[in-house]
Amino acid sequence: MTRGSLPLIFAAVLIGVLTFVEGYFMKDRWGSPSLEAGKLGERFDNVPKEIGQWIGQDLPVEEIVQKTAGAVSYVSRNYTHTTTGKQVKLWLIVGHSRDIVRHTPQICYPASGFRQQGPRLRHHIETADGKEAVFFTAKFEKEDAFSHQIERVFWAWNHPDHDQWDAPESSSGRENARFHYGLARALYKMYFTTTVMNNEETVDDSAAAEFAKLMLPAVDAALFPKQSPADSETEGSAEEGIVEQPGEAG
Repeated sequence: MTRGSLPLIFAAVLIGVLTFVEGYFMKDRWGSPSLEAGKLGERFDNVPKEIGQWIGQDLPVEEIVQKTAGAVSYVSRNYTHTTTGKQVKLWLIVGHSRDIVRHTPQICYPASGFRQQGPRLRHHIETADGKEAVFFTAKFEKEDAFSHQIERVFWAWNHPDHDQWDAPESSSGRENARFHYGLARALYKMYFTTTVMNNEETVDDSAAAEFAKLMLPAVDAALFPKQSPADSETEGSAEEGIVEQPGEAG
């Protein structure tokens, strides 16, 4: 063995180790993702267009946007409060986790000319039915000669077997959805987006937070209907798609 061959051997060993790690922790054991996600997407028809004093209007979505987001199925809707006039946009999608976890507001908004205003936060929302959901949230600002926009976005994921909206974070505080969910063949992602008002002093003051408390139970009822054992067996389980990684490095 020559000294010059050592780097090649080391590189080959490293590639082998990384391939094993990816295969062990991130293995896709779920067959065709579009079939599973497509079946789950049928439940989006049950997400209400009207809830409380909020009335929704479907928004068009360009094919390139749907493809970039990895959305096999989606709900894109603007809800308006009939009394206050407040507006909140709902963006709900399902697709393969490798696509669903990639494009977050921290990537998409800067690509559209916005800049993030302040840090990204991890925010707990207590819903109208007493459950707790965890969302990331951040503000994004865009200013030009004609307008000045500041929007707040809440975003989280939900695995079809767990009925828990979550914003996975590593011990170092970095977003960790990719490792947390592994290569699950179906994963939900949801955004609540609204304009930041002058009187918004805390995250809970946001119209999106107010709307989410009311809307989340209705979304959960649509996405996680009570099933008979036969139905559950037919749809199968996506449990193996979740990968828990203790002590995940940032």
